[in-house]
Amino acid sequence: MNEEDLSLVERYKNGDESAFEILFDKYRIPIYTICYRFVRNEDDARDLTQEVFVKVYKNINKFNGRSKFFTWLYRIAVNTCISFKRTTCATEELDVSLYKPQERNPVLKKALDDALEKLPPRQRMVFILRHYEGYTFDEIGGIMGISSGAAKANHFQAIKKLRILLKDWI
Repeated sequence: MNEEDLSLVERYKNGDESAFEILFDKYRIPIYTICYRFVRNEDDARDLTQEVFVKVYKNINKFNGRSKFFTWLYRIAVNTCISFKRTTCATEELDVSLYKPQERNPVLKKALDDALEKLPPRQRMVFILRHYEGYTFDEIGGIMGISSGAAKANHFQAIKKLRILLKDWI
């Protein structure tokens, strides 16, 4: 999969605009999902997804192929979401809860949503990437531009805080 992405990036760098469209079609839903899970607002998630791909379009020549394309792309998405949270948090409170369709208990879902909202952005994103997207700590580190140890530490702190916040449910 990485080889296909690298080939598409090279094609785009050589002037083939359709290669970028293929990358966009391939990754727009996963990027939207990350953004939506972070901000829990469809309009904001669409705007953030668009902002991510504008950044990718403008900076794809800086992609050097030393990491997987999706790692580079997700790092841009994560940083964009965290920046959005920082700038928006000062003026309004965001609902940054997470929903898993297979969950059956709406009261528990609300409790988890409320608890996740209280986590710092980095811990929340590590938790999202680990438990909702299924990434390893090494992958999370690559996506977020931190070491795998820092990803583990943020995950540990997130779990520790969630246990306290959800003590009535555990």
